[in-house]
Amino acid sequence: MFGNLRSFLSPSKEKKKVGSLKESQGRQIDRQSPTKVKPQKEPNKEKTMMDANNLDDDMWVDIIEDKKKENKVEIKSSGVEVPVKAKVTSPKGTKSYVSAASSIVSPYVQTAMQSLSVHTQPKLPPKQRVYIHCVRHAQAHHNLKTLSSYTRKMLPDPRLTALGIRQAMALAERFEHMDKINVVALSPLRRTVHTTYVGFRPLIFDKKVPVIAYPDLKEWGNAPSCTGVNMSELMKKFPKLYGKIDTTLATDGWYKNTELGIIPDYKEVRAERVRKELWELGQILLKGRKGLWKGIEVNGVKKGQDVHILVVSHGAFLATLEGREKERLHNAEYKTYEFATEDMIANGVGKFDLVETAESKLYVHDHCVE
Repeated sequence: MFGNLRSFLSPSKEKKKVGSLKESQGRQIDRQSPTKVKPQKEPNKEKTMMDANNLDDDMWVDIIEDKKKENKVEIKSSGVEVPVKAKVTSPKGTKSYVSAASSIVSPYVQTAMQSLSVHTQPKLPPKQRVYIHCVRHAQAHHNLKTLSSYTRKMLPDPRLTALGIRQAMALAERFEHMDKINVVALSPLRRTVHTTYVGFRPLIFDKKVPVIAYPDLKEWGNAPSCTGVNMSELMKKFPKLYGKIDTTLATDGWYKNTELGIIPDYKEVRAERVRKELWELGQILLKGRKGLWKGIEVNGVKKGQDVHILVVSHGAFLATLEGREKERLHNAEYKTYEFATEDMIANGVGKFDLVETAESKLYVHDHCVE
């Protein structure tokens, strides 16, 4: 295209084809056939390439020298060149392709060049998301409605019932995101560890997904039913889990609940802390490389993949965490959330708020019927 421009700008050819300024007035180049000329039927309103055709050689040199100072064109022995060196970094920069030749190239060519630059823009990959899958433990003995409220509270760190084990086994078959989970975070109480051991065996033993004992996921209160034991003692009940659960955060004495009566609004304080820390974990995993979360090494996801974190906890705590204070999950029920998007935040949703996905609202949990 620019080769044709140089040939048509050549002094010798210019005189042969067009002649003097006076002879070339009233003539117009046919854009469909550059070698033909035709009479101008009406005045051209746009001062473009046809106007440039009426300039003599000296005026061309003046224009080119001005452009050369702007680093947009350069003069070589072979003629005039108008190199396009603009680098496209965004749709706003597409006009830079034609900025160098805007005063000497026809609008038709400018449009074609601009269209080409738009269509060669790289497509941005879809934005990665962080999903939190919250699971309530399966039925434990303190959930038996045949027992009095007092008796249920006084059961020390209760284990799963026979029904609870069946519910957990059903999780292994019905949990829809088993192949997506990157990290498991669980409450160190016996019933949550037992639920994870039975319901998410593929993650632990086949995929070898990291499992982290996270004390802040424990249930509210300091009753015996909500008080655990040291992890070394708990692992004796699950010998196959030795070395499978990272207990870095669950140091000895983790189970002592000192929140009651000491921290005002302690429920929301801990729930907000957990939301922020889960958000931080998600951001670390999105980086795609090894990172440290609360001193624990975790591996990032592959480029373009979403993050899926499994949280195994308790009914009352999850209700606060998820913002459903008056509605608790059934035993072995689960819901999927994502952190607020930029659009949600712009509409007043908190940065660390968990928003249930549309898919989660359609889940059917007939396996957790008591």
